[in-house]
Amino acid sequence: MVTFKSCRYLGLSLACFSPIALAKGNPHFQDYLEQAFSAAIVLTDSDVFTVGVHDFDPNDWFNLDNEDIGSQESVQLRQQIAVSTLPFTIDLSDENAVHKHQIFTRFSILGSRQDFEIRPSDAEDFQHEIILGAFTAYRFRYQLSEHWALTPGIGMHLQYFNNNHEYRSDFSNENVKPALDKVIFNTDAWAASIEPHAELRYDKPTNWGSWNVTSSYHYFYGKGWGEANYGDVGNPEGWYMANGIEAYYNVSKLGRSVQSVYSSFRRIDIGGDTSTPLGTPYYYEGSIGWLMTPPFESDWIDNVGIGLNINYGSNLKGGSIVLFFNQVD
Repeated sequence: MVTFKSCRYLGLSLACFSPIALAKGNPHFQDYLEQAFSAAIVLTDSDVFTVGVHDFDPNDWFNLDNEDIGSQESVQLRQQIAVSTLPFTIDLSDENAVHKHQIFTRFSILGSRQDFEIRPSDAEDFQHEIILGAFTAYRFRYQLSEHWALTPGIGMHLQYFNNNHEYRSDFSNENVKPALDKVIFNTDAWAASIEPHAELRYDKPTNWGSWNVTSSYHYFYGKGWGEANYGDVGNPEGWYMANGIEAYYNVSKLGRSVQSVYSSFRRIDIGGDTSTPLGTPYYYEGSIGWLMTPPFESDWIDNVGIGLNINYGSNLKGGSIVLFFNQVD
């Protein structure tokens, strides 16, 4: 989610806060909306970004001194953001089919809460933004060989943006509210984006579990509309590429339930409207955790677990305690 703590982050001076100056859509606000929609696409994809139930600075936990792995500011920023996603894959082919047709769906909520400083001498305004998202994609898994598979796909995002801004000072009520209310504050917008994507994957079963290597590329382009910024919502556009390795080490098996240690490491390259909110053209993520498959047969739950995740190199760098759901090998 794009976040800002003062009006200078929008590239504006207070002279720009006049109704005349904002008679048409402002390009800075259009950029903000495009980046918000684009960042939400990346941050709600659990394959490239992980948000946990508790955030921490790895420097404090592991006695390190590396600003790229975490800081007090980045942990505070992570704590201002909440992400919830519900992914689900439907196989359209027979279980024993070599090549498979799939429908992938993901519903998501991305929320951001923060104090908003207009002038240092005044009380801070309060802001809450959410982006609701629904993503549906068709994918075809083509088995190139025993270990290699290529999965191209194409999907559609539908997103809804809502801003709720509380003016808590006389200055913001008298000067900011007349110009920006219903323009970028206390307003909403929509965006629909198409996303072609593809993943190349190598799977290797072993006597202790399995490991895999993946390389995926995603590009999206969309159209925005709504009341925000007088209807000039813009065209969210961006891309991201993820290269990573995962390993599953089976520890024990009791009936249908399998317990395993999970670890992963990924590099994510990003571009377009996504790189500015995250403050980098690339970042790294590493995870380790404990997974358990359910002791009963279920079409909805493959496994659940708990672990640690560390983000390195982005504005959201830091560590999280994470809950895993359907982290399938």
